[in-house]
Amino acid sequence: MTPAYRWPPRPAPGFPPDCPDAGDVLARFAAAGDQAATLVVVTSGLRARVEDSGDHEAGLDRVRRSLAAVGRAAGDGWQPGYYGKDLVLVRAATDGPDEPPPAPLAAGDGGVRHGWAWGHVPLAGDAGERRTALLRACYAVAMAARLRRDRPELPQRRAADVLARVPELLSARATAALLAGVLVRPLDGHPAQAGAGDGEDPRLPGVASADGLPALAAAPPARGLYAVTDVHDIEWGTRSRAGDGARLTRGNARELLPLAEAWHARTPVDELVRRAYPSRARREALLAGHLRALSDGVAGAGRLFATLGDGLSGVVNDAEALRTAVAGANRWSEGQMHSGAGAAPLDGPDLDAARRRAHFSLHVTKTLKGTEHGQRVLHVYGEPLVPDAAEAAVAFLADLDAAGPGAPGAHHLAHALRWRNDWRRHLSPSRFACLERVLPATGRTLPAG
Repeated sequence: MTPAYRWPPRPAPGFPPDCPDAGDVLARFAAAGDQAATLVVVTSGLRARVEDSGDHEAGLDRVRRSLAAVGRAAGDGWQPGYYGKDLVLVRAATDGPDEPPPAPLAAGDGGVRHGWAWGHVPLAGDAGERRTALLRACYAVAMAARLRRDRPELPQRRAADVLARVPELLSARATAALLAGVLVRPLDGHPAQAGAGDGEDPRLPGVASADGLPALAAAPPARGLYAVTDVHDIEWGTRSRAGDGARLTRGNARELLPLAEAWHARTPVDELVRRAYPSRARREALLAGHLRALSDGVAGAGRLFATLGDGLSGVVNDAEALRTAVAGANRWSEGQMHSGAGAAPLDGPDLDAARRRAHFSLHVTKTLKGTEHGQRVLHVYGEPLVPDAAEAAVAFLADLDAAGPGAPGAHHLAHALRWRNDWRRHLSPSRFACLERVLPATGRTLPAG
């Protein structure tokens, strides 16, 4: 089997070339034998950058370039590693366990909002045990960094101090969402575990790395479809909209809600992290399998790359191959997670235009999640919504509008406002009046990201 971690480190997918994978960096540090580490996690505010940039991939690229600038400015002694929308900095502990490290943050590029926190991590046992301790610490410190990102008024930087305030700052539901935050690298690196091969995402064995997409963008095929996929409601799962209230998928935050309630009952944070970490690792392994099933499903008919946290993008030959792949992946993870896919015909060398249209079509599938309409699995840009699907999609947006900007899922309405003209193209004139009430041409601003 291929080891899960490597040295020299692999590049972190989607980041600039000088940014190494966090898992490889932490595994190497653990093997060095230090008895304690100072660990810093820097995380980012992605949604606002998505809204500013106009699409998810462009927003994510902006965030990653900013994190790369922060990592380069961290200074001697720190070993930076990257994954997703996080930067991890690690060094042998030279300060006392209660002594904060020098602030590692220099201003990133593009006005990206960051939050950071740190922890002192005792390391004991063999290299595998030290590696697990570092990965578990990353989970806790990343939660604190996310909380400080969203609440910059919090003065404490040490993760334990920040997390101690969670019960007073967050509801149990919001605490569960915090616990469901993506791990830096969940794979444990056991020698019997198949790791990612060359050209694959280090966290997702069998799935092509995002670093393969630029070559496709440089020489896009003349025909085919640009495709993008996304797991719907990965935190809270998807409810059926058939009126029976059934839950079609179980989200990872819902799974962690009992632990969130225990947190509010003042269960020690260290115990909560010890119990939550394996649950998160299982969910991340499920996500890896789901995305691998999607990637395998288009083999011979195109290629999908792991460009997004819980989604893929690339080019496929035809819509039926993509529809079959998504349906197969959804069956593989039935009851746990489902994806939808958007696609747009390639039109000459302008891959960016096809990508933008595919993201609109992916947004269409999100407005149909929980229904039985076939376009919930795949929507191809340019294909009008069938009447029943159109009614369900507009009703979904109207419900979000009625719920207000603070309600869960409000960002879907923000996307719809930006894509108002695309909606008009894909709906029959009979739906325009209802659409105008939800997405007026003037007098409406996007909810804050």
